[in-house]
Amino acid sequence: MGSSTIFDQLETKRPADAHDRQLLHRVAEGDRNAMTELYNQYFPRLFTFLYRLSRDYCVTEEVVNDVLFIVWRSADKFQGSSKVSTWILGIGYRQCVKRLRKKRLPQVDKKNTLEPLVDGCSGIELDDVIAKALDELSPNHRMMIECVLYLGMTYREVAEIADCPVNTAKTRVHNARKKLKAALSRLGYVNGVQDEG
Repeated sequence: MGSSTIFDQLETKRPADAHDRQLLHRVAEGDRNAMTELYNQYFPRLFTFLYRLSRDYCVTEEVVNDVLFIVWRSADKFQGSSKVSTWILGIGYRQCVKRLRKKRLPQVDKKNTLEPLVDGCSGIELDDVIAKALDELSPNHRMMIECVLYLGMTYREVAEIADCPVNTAKTRVHNARKKLKAALSRLGYVNGVQDEG
């Protein structure tokens, strides 16, 4: 069975993912225009996802370029058991974790994160509070939060990205949520509401 047959069969199974699969099929055939389109489509999403993991612009930029190069070279290896987006984000996640292990980023200074984020004269955006709380989490926990809360992925998709069993993904998401809630609480926020006292 040739790769075109696999892509054709998968296209009928997941119509919402059909465009990405067709693009990836064209990339697998060496179509540079398809790669340019895939790059333009995925670069912003991939960059945001990986930046939330690494918290380092330079690392993120390097990893995104590495990932899209891997996609260019490995498009024909896509098996189709997941969405194209899940496959690409999974490659990104693994590349980012490798890069962070090599770089050994310094831990967040928790003394600074324990200070309340409240300016007595003005309101504060919940996004700012969440960003500050996310800084306290490990890259793996940030990835779990990113996938489930921001990208709306299923546990199965998270498991595919993290390359782990579904039950392990559920446990990791549960632990990540607990750590995020604890961080928000330390910052003076409970259930998204500022604690006045």
